[in-house]
Amino acid sequence: GLNGAGKTTLMKIAVGRLRPNWGRVLFRGEFMPRPSLPAMAGAGVFFASQDSALTRRFRVRDHLAAVTRAFPGGDREAVVEDLRLGEFMSRWPGSISGGERQRLSLAMALLRDPLCALLDEPFAGVEPRERPLIGDGLRALRDRGCAVVVSGHDVADLLDVADQVIWVAAGTTHYLGSPADARSHAQFRREYLGPGGGSPPTTA
Repeated sequence: GLNGAGKTTLMKIAVGRLRPNWGRVLFRGEFMPRPSLPAMAGAGVFFASQDSALTRRFRVRDHLAAVTRAFPGGDREAVVEDLRLGEFMSRWPGSISGGERQRLSLAMALLRDPLCALLDEPFAGVEPRERPLIGDGLRALRDRGCAVVVSGHDVADLLDVADQVIWVAAGTTHYLGSPADARSHAQFRREYLGPGGGSPPTTA
């Protein structure tokens, strides 16, 4: 959806950070009577809005250690290696780039091993050479059986990892189907993708 369409708001409502004017949150077939971030986390939901899962009080290694203590069983060394976080372990979140903070949030999700992960703009601020790391991490979550919900404007990257596409527009959501279906949806192409159809530019 476009800026201001309500993508982040919808995610925050889903995890209990915002109260809706109307409607209810349905998770795993049950309505959540009083959704809150702790309650949804306890139910198996991981949420990261940009780098909201991080705190300036912890170094990179401390974030990963805290998740591992709370949710033992994750292979921290493998996650660090896969997302190439080794050289940043002693640094503070404020001293690393936006893309590196995105990778740290994704590493925490992988160690948490949630039932559902909501990641708001996971490709934002990520350099082109690092984007495959994010994509691989999202696929790893999916392959574990996690329901992964991502938002953003990095269309080429999002459609490359997506199984299904939902368009947020005009105050509601529109299910478009597969990425191929979304690319061929006339209104979606006209009002959101534009002339390039969401494909990365080609060079001679």
